[in-house]
Amino acid sequence: MPGKELGHYELLLPIAQGGMATVWAARRRGHRGFQKTVAIKTMLPSLSEDAQFESMFLEEARLASGIHHPNVAEILDLGEQGDVLYIVMEWVDGEALSVIARAANKSGVAIPLRIALRVLSRACLGLHAAHELRDPQNDDQLLGLVHRDVSPQNILVTYDGHVKLVDFGVAKATNRSGNDTTAGQIKGKVPYMSPEQARGERIDRRTDIFAMGIVLYKLTTGDHPFTAENDLLTLQHITSRPALSPRLKNPDFPADLEHVLMTCLQKDPDKRYQTMLDLEGALEAVLAKEPTVTDHDVGAFVRGLLGERNQRRRAALRDTVRMLDERASHPPEVMLVRDSISEFFFTQLPPGHPNAQLPTIRASAPSLSQPVLLPEALPQSSPGQETPLSPIEVPAARSRSGTLAAAAALALVTALGAGMVWHR
Repeated sequence: MPGKELGHYELLLPIAQGGMATVWAARRRGHRGFQKTVAIKTMLPSLSEDAQFESMFLEEARLASGIHHPNVAEILDLGEQGDVLYIVMEWVDGEALSVIARAANKSGVAIPLRIALRVLSRACLGLHAAHELRDPQNDDQLLGLVHRDVSPQNILVTYDGHVKLVDFGVAKATNRSGNDTTAGQIKGKVPYMSPEQARGERIDRRTDIFAMGIVLYKLTTGDHPFTAENDLLTLQHITSRPALSPRLKNPDFPADLEHVLMTCLQKDPDKRYQTMLDLEGALEAVLAKEPTVTDHDVGAFVRGLLGERNQRRRAALRDTVRMLDERASHPPEVMLVRDSISEFFFTQLPPGHPNAQLPTIRASAPSLSQPVLLPEALPQSSPGQETPLSPIEVPAARSRSGTLAAAAALALVTALGAGMVWHR
């Protein structure tokens, strides 16, 4: 829950949850008021006794912590407190490519080709760095790292236009002995698997190239090249059906980009691009024919599309930090009385009063026993704005019993305050 401490870190808000872990916004506090926002990934409690999932979680931390590249979210720390395993990661102030694509589609806005190519070109560079990771304990030999989960959900784009690859939860070091996937077990998202991955065969970096080809195809055409009514049919299409040439459906689709797509999506790995650096070079060649694009252009597009979502998330974090700081700076008995008074006033407001329905997160009643709304559900507010709670307005149409109860509560606060002064 918000306020829970894990080592040097304090959890703030949950921001994502998958089948294996929850990701939190958190902060590290240091001397003289130092604070740093980070992301913390915690294993789901239901999996804490599962040795296989624990092994995968630890392997993710070990592998990803060795990758140092501007286009890969950095792993900062690994910790364990009680039965909670957690990974501390760089905080990425942005959105998943899947969220951006969905928002664009909902708004009827096409993602400009130059923006799409720029984003995926940067993602390719991050993946190339992962593929080139070496093992210092084995004469710096290549680990043969394969992400195995390249998808729009795992490509983040910040509001400043930077691209970050995340989630090495099912990554595999193919050159490390004893690291074979259990027979018959397939890992990754079905719609973004390669043919060899779907068949449970040996994989290498070219598996990620096929997956990136699917991402590129979907982002530039609006269609998935292999998806079907269910996962089984999708896997059959991936392994046996050629991708449809984009120009058959849209004659205006760039021929050189179509060549890039179809090369990525070859069933035979030997016929694909052999490295992510090769694919990045091909994308840059296509991009050279488009208007110049920079990270600033990418950021401006994302902010224009999802800026309000970002403001809500930032407001939620500010409100949570303010609550936690206020809770830490007051004696527990005072906070309990303040929470009770605030709750009393708000429940006594007459129907239709503008403050009768208010968000759970608020600065004037910092009770962490209440449920915390996720950023999507929070009221919209701009940076620097307060949630509309204070001052508390007591309506004239208060019942006599309500007035007496309020007076009694205020008297209790006064008594507690006097007692604390006396005690000092």
